[in-house]
Amino acid sequence: MKRKFTPTERNEILRRAAIVVLVLLFFIVFFHKRIFIVIKSGEAGVLYTVMNGTDITRTYGEGLHIISPFSTMTIYDVKTQKLTFSQSIISKNGLKVDLQYAVLFKPDRNFLPLLHQQVGVDYKNTLIAPCIQSKIRKDIGSLSPEDIYMTERSVMEKNEIDSLRKILVNNKVLIEGYFISSVVLPDSVNKAITAVYSRQQQSEEYNYRLVIERKERQRKIIEAQGIRDFSTILNVSPAQWRALDVTQRLAMSPNSKMIIMGNNASGLPIIMGDQFTTVPSNTIPGATPPDRRRLQR
Repeated sequence: MKRKFTPTERNEILRRAAIVVLVLLFFIVFFHKRIFIVIKSGEAGVLYTVMNGTDITRTYGEGLHIISPFSTMTIYDVKTQKLTFSQSIISKNGLKVDLQYAVLFKPDRNFLPLLHQQVGVDYKNTLIAPCIQSKIRKDIGSLSPEDIYMTERSVMEKNEIDSLRKILVNNKVLIEGYFISSVVLPDSVNKAITAVYSRQQQSEEYNYRLVIERKERQRKIIEAQGIRDFSTILNVSPAQWRALDVTQRLAMSPNSKMIIMGNNASGLPIIMGDQFTTVPSNTIPGATPPDRRRLQR
C-alpha cells in the first residue's frame, strides 16, 4: 500500500525540493561562464580538467560546449595574426641598421593542446618573438648595405621563411611569412647608395638614347636610298617632284595663286601671291625665261 503523506509532510517535501532547485539555479547562474563555453569563429579551445590535466587528444572547435565548473577551457585565436617589430641590427660591415618588419603566423589547430601544454598562452612573446628576432639578426647581419637597401622593397625569400618554419615546427606554430616594411641606414650610406643607383639609371637612359639614334640613322639611310632610287628610275630630281606635288595641291585650292613655270623640264615653279610679279629668269640658275600662267579658280 502506498503511504499517504499528510499535508504537513507534503509541504516539507515541496519546501526541500524548492531549496534544492534554488541552490542548483544559483549554482548555474553563478558558474554559468565556467559551465557554458562559447567558442567563436576563428577560435579553438583546449580543456584542462582537475582529474586528468590537459586533454591533448582533442581540440575543441567553434560552438557551445558544456563542461564541469571545476574544469578550465582556454580559448586560442587560430586565425592568421600579425606581430610587428622594431629592431636595431649590425650589418656585415659594422653599420647600424634600424628595421621595422611584420610577421604573419597562426597556431596549428591540430597541435594546439601540445602548444598549450609545452609553451602556454603567452607563446607569442615566449616563442615567436625571440625566434623571429634571432633569425632577422642573423639574416640581416650577413648582408651588405646595398643588399639591405634592396631588401626593403621585397618580401623575404621563400627559403628564409622555410628555415624559420623549421625552427618553430616543433612548437606547432605556422609561420606564413615575414615582411620588412622599413630599413633605415646611416645618412652617408643612404646617400651613397642613392647616388650609385641614380648613375645606373642615367647609364641605362643613355644606352636607350643610343639605340634610338642608331635606329633613326638606319631609317634616314633607308629613306635616302629610296629617294635616290626614285630619282634614278624616273630621271626626276627630288626637288622637282616635290614642286610638282605642291603645284598639284595648289591647283585644287580655292585661293588665287600665281605660278611661274620654267620653259624646260629642269625649271622649278615659283609660287607667288595674288598679285602678278615679274621674276627675272636669271634668278633661277639654269632656267630659261619663264612662262607666266595665272591659275584662278
